[in-house]
Order: sequence, then C-alpha cells, then structure tokens
Amino acid sequence: METQPMDHTSRPLRVSFILVGLLAMLTLSACNAGALAREFRTDSDSAAAADLPGGTGAEPGDTEPGDTDPGSAGGQGTDGEKPKPDDVPPVACEACDPIDPDDTVTSPPDPAEPPPPGDGATHVEPQPGIRDAIPHAIDHISVAADGRTVTVYWWGGVESCYGLKEVRVDQGDDGALVLTVLEGALPDLGDVACIDIALLKATTITLDEPLFEDSSAA
Repeated sequence: METQPMDHTSRPLRVSFILVGLLAMLTLSACNAGALAREFRTDSDSAAAADLPGGTGAEPGDTEPGDTDPGSAGGQGTDGEKPKPDDVPPVACEACDPIDPDDTVTSPPDPAEPPPPGDGATHVEPQPGIRDAIPHAIDHISVAADGRTVTVYWWGGVESCYGLKEVRVDQGDDGALVLTVLEGALPDLGDVACIDIALLKATTITLDEPLFEDSSAA
C-alpha cells in the first residue's frame, strides 16, 4: 500500500479557517441577540403603553378642557373611576331647613287668655267698699224665661281699678222698672294710673216681681 507523506504545512491553515468560521458564527449570534433584545424592548414598551388607563393611542393633548386626564395620577380608568363632583348625588336632608342668621329668635308666644263666656262680656259681682260710684249707661239686658232673672250689660272700667257697687232697681211714675248700674273705684286703690279703656261687663240680678208671666208654668 502506498503512503504519502503528511503535509505538515497545511494544518495551521485549516486551523485558521476553523477559527475564522467560529468568529463569524459568534458575530452573527451577537447581532441576532441584539436584534432580539431591541425587538423585545419595543414589544415591552408597546405592551406597557397598552396597559395604561385610557388606551394605547392617548395623547396628553387629546383630553377636552374640564375632563380628567386618563393618564394623570389623579384620574382612574373605568374600573374604580373616581366620580366627578357633578356625578355625586345630593345628600337628602330631612328637616334640614336652613336658619337665616339674621333672623331674631324669640320665645314662643304666651298662651291666649281664656275667652269670656259666650256673650263676650266679663261677668262680675257687686263688691263692698266701692268709692265714688257713678251711673253707667246700660248697653242691653237679657231676661230669662222666668221673667225675674235679668242679666244687665254695660261698658265699664278695667277690673284692676273699678268695680261694681250695685244695680239699682227703681220704678218709674208709669210703673216701668228703671235699672241703674253704679260703678266706682276699688277700695284702697291708692295713687295708681289706670288704663282708660272700656270693657263690656255683665251681672245677673233677680227681680222681686217678674216682668211678665211665665207661660211655660201654666
């Protein structure tokens, strides 16, 4: 079998080719890795922008005046969005009627005095010791069914100063009864100022003889 001598000079050349090939592969790998890294970073930025509230294409100048910027720190998306002041329903307030600070608070009025009897007059009785009694004009009289019970009405002074002395009953020349109301100052009144107003007063007397026959007694 023939043998050829080994060429030792060609071995370094093959080693050089192998090294050049390895360097080329490493360079291509580095370029591919850089491209992948840039592509991954671009995709990540796009995904992050898509996750921001307000969508992917929102620009700072796209919001209208008065609207909440979806990308701002104070604004939120649809889920958990903070309501605007106009969206908050008014709080119903029962019996929250407002009080005007300029109004003057007053105490409740005193209860009204009890009304006089149905005839509107103050009913009084004769009192002893009345001083300086003078006649008062009679307003009208009311006679009961028995003909003897008579209620006399007149205009007199205030009760704190004046009182009824008596109702005098006289008979005239023609046989008719004449009634006279005598009213004067209260005893021990002293030097006081009395209100000068007239009050409708009444008192009831019983006559000795009836003014008419009681037809109901027949």
